[in-house]
Amino acid sequence: MNRVTGVLLTLLLLGGCEPAPLPVPSILSVEPEQIVEGGPAVLVVRVDAVLPVSVDYGNESVDPAQLELKLRVAGVPTEIAFADPDGTLVAPLPEGLPLGAYDIGVAMTDGREAVRGAAFSVVPASTLSDPPGGGGKDPRHPPHPGGGIVRGGLTGFQIDPIRDQVRGVPFRVTVRALGPGANTYQGELSLRANRGRVESGRPGRFDTGVLVEEISLHHPGPNIYLMIEDSLGNRGLSNSFRVRPH
Repeated sequence: MNRVTGVLLTLLLLGGCEPAPLPVPSILSVEPEQIVEGGPAVLVVRVDAVLPVSVDYGNESVDPAQLELKLRVAGVPTEIAFADPDGTLVAPLPEGLPLGAYDIGVAMTDGREAVRGAAFSVVPASTLSDPPGGGGKDPRHPPHPGGGIVRGGLTGFQIDPIRDQVRGVPFRVTVRALGPGANTYQGELSLRANRGRVESGRPGRFDTGVLVEEISLHHPGPNIYLMIEDSLGNRGLSNSFRVRPH
């Protein structure tokens, strides 16, 4: 469960007035629409909603619990790793989903919710997939026998498991490119954490599909995620780990 603030969801300041009915949230899109069975996957859910916020004008504060929402993937409560200001939620795919179509739901603290039926499918490795939106094959995003969309020769990234870390202490992150062009990939990447900044002490380069980069983190706490992304929209999400203060 993550706090979603800023432009992500419009804040309605109810104050001491009688609250007006709030609109039902909606799920605008889910990517990818197809995920290979057993493979690592990052779900990107774009939502449109209004948070139920009451302001305590005496203390000039808002209860942080009001800025929370819940995400369910295939009926399973799923932690939101990243919540971007444009309404984009990034979450890991629950492990072990068999072949089939699955729903995604979001719920607000006041009970309003939205469900997108058959939002994505888990497919066999032999499945071919067209780009989102259909309309035939796009030469920029050709289908790949591994499932999903190939962007710049990749279907995504995988980050090796990360153990708990200590604030300010450098550690190495290993990223593996996935897809038919993984061995020759040399794209421009961004690496960020869901809390605090990422400081890169020794930027690396891909070598036969593997990147090792030395970084440090400066925001202690549990449930820290890293996400790597390139300019074409290929993503990879780390496991959740803890950053200790010392």
